[in-house]
Amino acid sequence: MYKYDKELEGILDKINLDEPAPEEEPARQYYFIKKARKHVKALSEKLGRPLFAHTSTFGCQMNFVCETA
Repeated sequence: MYKYDKELEGILDKINLDEPAPEEEPARQYYFIKKARKHVKALSEKLGRPLFAHTSTFGCQMNFVCETA
């Protein structure tokens, strides 16, 4: 694991999702990262498989189709 990954995980471990979202940045971003991870994990467990996202581009990134499941 890279140093940045360890640092990010340390920051996220300290966040309590039972409290309201912080007003200041970047604490607010970290709060929602942790909250999104919680939602993805719960949905993945409910479906019994990992979630994925697939993006197809057709020569220009401005015209893309995003498929999620």
